[in-house]
Amino acid sequence: MKDTGDVKYNPIIGSLSSRTGDRTQQSNQAVAEQCLADPALLMPIAEALSGKDNALVGDCCEVMALVAAQQPELVAPYTSLIVALLSSKTTKVRWEAMHAFSLAVHLVPETAVGMLTQLQAIIQTDKSVIVRDYATDALGNMARANREAAQSAYPLLREALLAMDGKHAGRALAGLCHVIASVPALAIEARAIAEGYLEHGKPVVRKAAKALAKACDKSSR
Repeated sequence: MKDTGDVKYNPIIGSLSSRTGDRTQQSNQAVAEQCLADPALLMPIAEALSGKDNALVGDCCEVMALVAAQQPELVAPYTSLIVALLSSKTTKVRWEAMHAFSLAVHLVPETAVGMLTQLQAIIQTDKSVIVRDYATDALGNMARANREAAQSAYPLLREALLAMDGKHAGRALAGLCHVIASVPALAIEARAIAEGYLEHGKPVVRKAAKALAKACDKSSR
């Protein structure tokens, strides 16, 4: 069996975008579809996450995200490997890893709660808008897991509303909808937050605020 850098070669690895010279998402999408059909193929993808080839690692993170978008339970077992990449110096690796994590985080609440400080720092300081977006999504999605996770995510989502001059407000408001679903007692407080964004200048934020207000009203009945 030959090596690809420091990663043992597997045919599925050879089909990834960086290996085929594909500058689009198509090759990685095709690999993700194969993994969905045969989840055992995720094993070599996961093994490659610890490699030193950043292009390959980025491809593997993207495959994990594509799979997690449809069947997050297949990616959840590899969360520890994905989390280790959230501090990568390579932006694409960080954003694909955070995307994959955000989609599976509700299945690993204990891991998520242990990462709150890191997620908070990423939302406040990461130079990539995409990474910060997905980190905000991760907070919202962890709130889906259970009451404890939702209560832990709540104050950080409130902070995220103001992070980077409010660039992530829409996603933070969407995350608060998940908090309310898990902790209805916060509905009145969250409703007041939503009201502050109902006339926001950005349509996407207004839409998220209206959705949160509606969720709070329903929860309070």
